[in-house]
Formats: sequence, C-alpha cells, structure tokens
Amino acid sequence: MHGFGIAFALLVALGASPTGIGAAAANSCNEATSIITGCVNGGSVDLIGNETIPGQPPGGTGGTGGPTTPPMLNPEQWCFLANQPDPSVCDAEPDPGIPTITLRDIASFVPTPGRQQMEPDGWTVAGLDTNFYAITGPHVVGGTLLGRPAEVRFTPTAYRWAYGDGTSSTRTTKGGTWAALGVAEFEPTPTSHVYERLGDYTITLSIVFTAEYRFAGGPWTPIAGTITLPANDLHLRVGTAKTVLVEHDCRANPNGPGC
Repeated sequence: MHGFGIAFALLVALGASPTGIGAAAANSCNEATSIITGCVNGGSVDLIGNETIPGQPPGGTGGTGGPTTPPMLNPEQWCFLANQPDPSVCDAEPDPGIPTITLRDIASFVPTPGRQQMEPDGWTVAGLDTNFYAITGPHVVGGTLLGRPAEVRFTPTAYRWAYGDGTSSTRTTKGGTWAALGVAEFEPTPTSHVYERLGDYTITLSIVFTAEYRFAGGPWTPIAGTITLPANDLHLRVGTAKTVLVEHDCRANPNGPGC
C-alpha cells in the first residue's frame, strides 16, 4: 500500500473511535490537525492531497509541481492530537524520569540556622513566665542537584527547647515577642517557660526543617525525612523579685520611703 493509503487507514480507524482522534478533535481544522495535513470533522476524516508514487518527494514529480503526500503519523503526534490517548497507540519512548531524591543528595544545600531570643534578656523571675521565641522561616537555597541547576526550599516545622532545668518541650510555633503577641510582660505565651528554682541555666534550641526541591522553576517536590539544626544557646539567671509600697515615684524622689 502506498504511503498515503497507510495514513488514510490509520486516520479512518481512529477517527471513528470515541477515545481516538475523532472524539478528541470533532471540530473543524486547527493547528493541531494541520501537522498531518488532514482534518477531523464530526467523526469523518477529510484529507488534503493526492496519492503519489511511493518514494516520490513531496511537492510533485519531476519538478513540475504535482500533488503532495501527507506525512505518516507517529505516536508522538497521536498523543498530541488525542485528549485521552490510547496507550496502545501512544507508545513513544517513556521518560525515564528523575530518581528519588533523598536528604543525602541535597547535602550540599545547607539551610540557614535559626536563632532564639528571650524576654527578659538574660534574667528572669522564679515563678513567672519567661518568653522564648525563634527567628527563622522558609527559605530557598540554590545549587546543583544531579548535575542540574536546582533549588531546595527548607521550611521549619518544629522547635525543640531544652530549658536547662531538666525539662524540655517541642512546639510547632516559633513564638514571638510579648509586644508582637499583644500580651503583657511575664504573661504566658505559646513558647514561654516557668522556672521554679533560682540559679543559672543554659537554654538550647533545635529547629526541625522539611525540604523540597525543584528544577528550572518547576513545581516543588517534597523530600522524605527532616533535617534538625541547632540554634544559638542562651544563658539565663533566675532570681526573685519583691514589691514594696513607696510614697512617691522613686525616679522623682530617690530618697523617699521604700526607695
């Protein structure tokens, strides 16, 4: 069968199928169908051109400007034209894809360590809430992954505080200053802690990050596992406080009773 005859048979066979090209492109000729120099109209097939001698180049015979031969459809063209391509037709070479990325693969992408701060700064009162909070957030680090330019996004998801008094806590919020949270000094916050005993303490914080990667600005793909990084240490002295009644403002009258 001549090249045109084979192309015609393929077009008619799939043009009548609900899942073939006829169902996918039931309208008039468009740019998609132009790649096969034929049109699909309401389940029928209109072809442009006439049969020529096999092996004759398109554009006619003997340079006299004769009929042309529609090119044969390859699987990639079928996949392009069909809304739901038939796997038996769209048998183009499969994309090998990207191998599973692990935390080991992104070892060269280093997240920025967070920091912790406290209120009051460096001291507190036994029995009252001391406010701790972290300074960190999602951030993107660029580099090379599998030999290709890539980005890795790190997102903090958990905060593990060890308060130095034998207690610890894991929070899902980084907290904030009393002012930012809209509470008064020494009031409880989601990340505050109460020291019961006097003394000096060292507070440590570890921040847990999840990671995602992407190539060329594409969608983010999560990486299994988490990365835990230490923040800075804080040093705290816990003391006592007492209240007294004074006759006047001690700043205005430092020698007044109780000052």
